[in-house]
Amino acid sequence: MASKHLYPIRYASRRTNLSPHVIRAWEKRYKAVVPQRSPKNRRLYSEDDVQRLHLLKIITDAGHNISQVARLKSDELEDLARQENILGPRFRDKQPKTAQPVAVDDYYPQCLTAVRNLDADGLERTYDQAAVDLTRTALVRDLIMPLFEEIGNLWRKGSLKIVNEHMATSVTRNLLMNLLRSAGTSESAPRILIATSVGQWHDIGALIVALTAADNGWQPVYYGPNLPAEEIASGVRQSGARVVALSITHLLDQHPLVDELRKLRRYIGEELAIFVGGRAVGDYMHFLKEVNARYITEMDQFSEELKRLLTAPKN
Repeated sequence: MASKHLYPIRYASRRTNLSPHVIRAWEKRYKAVVPQRSPKNRRLYSEDDVQRLHLLKIITDAGHNISQVARLKSDELEDLARQENILGPRFRDKQPKTAQPVAVDDYYPQCLTAVRNLDADGLERTYDQAAVDLTRTALVRDLIMPLFEEIGNLWRKGSLKIVNEHMATSVTRNLLMNLLRSAGTSESAPRILIATSVGQWHDIGALIVALTAADNGWQPVYYGPNLPAEEIASGVRQSGARVVALSITHLLDQHPLVDELRKLRRYIGEELAIFVGGRAVGDYMHFLKEVNARYITEMDQFSEELKRLLTAPKN
């Protein structure tokens, strides 16, 4: 079965070895594919779109004119490629096969080296290739999360400067935002509001929470960093969110967090679920219990909680 995920044009370009310019030209002139559009009118390609573009690339490289083959159905393109013996192994069987697995270990050292060397372009290139070869879940859970855990460890040991962490955060944030825009969740899906609390400017964890929510059938409403309780509550009312998830990465003073959570619970009422994640809140579980907030310790646990809420009867 084809993936339900939607991908930006850069991803489609890497998968097919077609430039974004050619993809756009084939779409405009020949309707070779008809991608979906994001709320900001960015092109979003399904797995079927990507495979169709790849077939067209194979066939045109063999000498066929794009104007003659662009309107053929995908099955007809496969038949044509088989007849001319130009079909790659990925398409030789009618039943799609998954690509050979690629180990995260192939990319983790490259990412960490790029961070150490302040090589933003190198980190972005490695991320792009990993996004092609890995599932989105593996990319986030098995590559990005361990990478940032190690960046934090190295910074605390004095082996990495703040500028290295800031560079990695900037590049990673762009990647995660692109993945979130292309998540393709249904408009009818229940909404979860995701942000960081006041004074919290690092939002990599919040973006990972948003992607995890999207993968579990929720429509993430992402409002970014440094939001006070009253602004979060206003966002809940306007979006109709059923759940609030907050990321807390550091605590200089526990009292602002406690006060913010108390206010948030008071503003949104007792019915809505509040999830709080981040290493910084692990020592303050009793405060979370006081406001009936649940601590996210790992993404698998969060996924299970979201699945349970989807099936729970509404009051």
